[in-house]
Amino acid sequence: GGVPPGTDLVLGATAGCLACVLTNPLEVVKTRLQLQGELQPPGTYPRPYRGVLRAVGAVCRADGLRGLQKGLAAGLLYQGLMNGVRFYCYSHAEDAGWTRYPGGTVAAGAVAGAVGAVVGSPAYLVKTHLQAQTLAAVAVGHQHNHEVSG
Repeated sequence: GGVPPGTDLVLGATAGCLACVLTNPLEVVKTRLQLQGELQPPGTYPRPYRGVLRAVGAVCRADGLRGLQKGLAAGLLYQGLMNGVRFYCYSHAEDAGWTRYPGGTVAAGAVAGAVGAVVGSPAYLVKTHLQAQTLAAVAVGHQHNHEVSG
């Protein structure tokens, strides 16, 4: 009697999405800091993002307060897919008896994690593109200019 796989899918996806809403602003700042000056020699590019707090201010000035949630839709899709699939697959592995064997818990976790990562990876790529996208004056890296509706 554990939790049914479908329930695990919903609970895993929901937990991942809630975490995403709370951490996405830090992800935006992290992405911009990481990409700043990419492919340019050190000292030859402007640095609008200097430290976490200044980067938060730079994002808000360039994109408004909503800029801190750039890529949220793709992030929610990524977290929902990745975590939902991981929990679902692990639950199925438990039901199939994998976890009763030596090393079975590790194997079930590894397979579930790998499947979740593969399923969620495309959404993660789009999320990162959207988080990096901003005004040309403070752009970092290549701007893919994805169109987001809604």
